[in-house]
Amino acid sequence: MDATHTLAEFTHDLTMDALPQTAVDASTRMALDVVGSALAAWDAPGVKELRSILSEWGEGPSRVWVGGERLSPPAATLVNSSMAHALEYDDLHCELPIHSGVIMVPAVLAVADANPNITGADATVAIIAGTEIICRMARATRSYFGDTGFRGWNPSSVVAGFATAAATGRLLGLDAAGIARAMGLAYAQAGGNQECIAVGGIVKRMQPGMIAEAGVRAAWLAKAGVTGAVDAIEGKNGFYAVYEQGDYDADILTENLGSNLEIERVGFKRYPICGMAQPSVDILRDLQREHRFTKDDVESIEAYGSKFVSDMVGRPYDPGDNPDVDAQFSLQYCLATVLETGGIGLADLTPEHTLNPERRAFANQIPIHLDESLKGKWASRLELKLRNGSTLTGSREKAAGQSDLPLTNDELITKFKDSSGSVGPAMTSANADQLCDLLLELPQLATMGPLCNALVPIK
Repeated sequence: MDATHTLAEFTHDLTMDALPQTAVDASTRMALDVVGSALAAWDAPGVKELRSILSEWGEGPSRVWVGGERLSPPAATLVNSSMAHALEYDDLHCELPIHSGVIMVPAVLAVADANPNITGADATVAIIAGTEIICRMARATRSYFGDTGFRGWNPSSVVAGFATAAATGRLLGLDAAGIARAMGLAYAQAGGNQECIAVGGIVKRMQPGMIAEAGVRAAWLAKAGVTGAVDAIEGKNGFYAVYEQGDYDADILTENLGSNLEIERVGFKRYPICGMAQPSVDILRDLQREHRFTKDDVESIEAYGSKFVSDMVGRPYDPGDNPDVDAQFSLQYCLATVLETGGIGLADLTPEHTLNPERRAFANQIPIHLDESLKGKWASRLELKLRNGSTLTGSREKAAGQSDLPLTNDELITKFKDSSGSVGPAMTSANADQLCDLLLELPQLATMGPLCNALVPIK
């Protein structure tokens, strides 16, 4: 049987009772982090344009977070997902360069906003099932784990469509065959590539939202009886044949399905920058804490990364039309900022800093080397020479906030509260507290109405 149908049956049959508490807890942490990341970007470049354009194209039953514009569920998903991904502050799987929460949470909440009968348990199961599909499809692609590196398509913006269609199809009451149809219809809309990252295009922050939008649309089309590819994942012209030239691990797609759920391996970022840059930032901050040096104490610093790190964040820092995006994807800028300030946060992505000539010059004095002996996705190493003659080195396989050093619930709540403060008068501290509590209680909610309402605070 094609994996499309097996994954569709899994999504349809999964129940709350079958889920371990660790997976349920992981889903609430994911929801909290995704919404917090979105609140920090409620008026970010790209998001503003989406809100204005889509509002002109008609109303619907689902709302845009913070602003409250009423749109169709696919359109609301596009805006809310783009908002959550805009600042590179969203979740990142501990072993896969993929953002699952930024896709699943906005899609599920947009559908729930349009359907008052959906419960918190329904939403939780849908988020967990969708995350499983995204991550298994990513694991099965050999370009993630082989020596080829990315083949040009954006992981979060292609495989996620299958998962969004399945999860939202379940919420719409489709049977397993209907969910499989929805996945085929999502495949017809699959798209997203790495080129916008290479040139700093603002559309990068919209790509996950675009495929999430496509998945929600696919579910509704399937409910209406529209048909598409039958074997969308493994067919002759299915996903792996087209995007991976048939080079994939079929067993990973369905083996032990339902056990060791992938949502438990989703990590959360400490810094609003590309995940590939985070380990090096952790290394440098750890060395600073241990050895108490400043920028003026450093004679030279060199960074080494795996092919994935080098390809994604290793290019020279050359800010263009969207300097915040360029900074988020420049390891040079991130390391220079840490040496300047001791960390890197949202304030460091403003033009005051990203276009500062001195910081730009300093950043481009930091060479980024490909080290082919580093095989892990995020594997990174730093070598520093201090003016006192000492040499410091450090390495990491993963970033802090991932499975080896996860953010605690208190840290996630603090991150959420800090992010909600960016909304200004539209969200009071009392609004933020209420929203935080509802997100942490997601699996127990009898109806999604209070949560959906809290996402649109009264101004």
